[in-house]
Amino acid sequence: MTATTGETVKVEAPSTLAEGYTFDATVNGKVIKVSVPPGGVKEGEMFDAPIVTAVADEGALATPLPDAASKDVAAAKAVSGAWRHGLFECFDTCGNGVFWMACCCPLIAMGQLLQRLKMNFMGEPKGSYKNTCMIWTVLMAVLVVIGSIDSALNDVKDTPSDSVFTYAELTATDYFFGIISLIIIIFSLVALTRARFFMREKWGIPADCCEGSGCLSDCCCAYWCGCCATIQMMRHTHDETQDRYACGSKTGLSDDAVDVV
Repeated sequence: MTATTGETVKVEAPSTLAEGYTFDATVNGKVIKVSVPPGGVKEGEMFDAPIVTAVADEGALATPLPDAASKDVAAAKAVSGAWRHGLFECFDTCGNGVFWMACCCPLIAMGQLLQRLKMNFMGEPKGSYKNTCMIWTVLMAVLVVIGSIDSALNDVKDTPSDSVFTYAELTATDYFFGIISLIIIIFSLVALTRARFFMREKWGIPADCCEGSGCLSDCCCAYWCGCCATIQMMRHTHDETQDRYACGSKTGLSDDAVDVV
């Protein structure tokens, strides 16, 4: 637990921060290390922050920050104790590429997230992760091709427009394409559930529902709100005002973005 001096100072929250998070604030020309009070704060909120340490020199830092390319700065990028953004705050990103990637090509967005977290294509934090995004991009393409072919085959069937559908009309091709699609979808749910559970464990984030039931909450989010969950997770690892989304990147970030794991 962070020890404070017992004094407080009014500062503005640089971003949405969880309880106990510490950061450097400049007050009257001096840099002061402060802590976020119980309940956390929202970006732009003015609040009374408990002082942790103070530095007399105006040009100094209470907590020295390494070069932006250094791995050590990663800890300051992700917020602990709570998601940086709410599950349904994904609509705030309508003008951002991450929103359209997650909605139109959800498997590719998930692949970027998994590779960013150094996970393999099944959402496990072990083994090779270098080709995770590429694997899910290929699987996304497979779904699109299967859907297009199946739709074209159904269009050429000599079936009256007013006829009632029956399973007897399904062909072996329909079943084959359906099974392949179902397998890919199940794999994606497992991978996203694992990734979300990993992130909650790593950054101490409580479950959205079903508290104490392990990854059940994560599975529910992946199944019912997969696109929103992916966007929330991608926005959490990095401050989007500093590290903009790059749709053509394997991690969804530029090459100079710091690692979070």
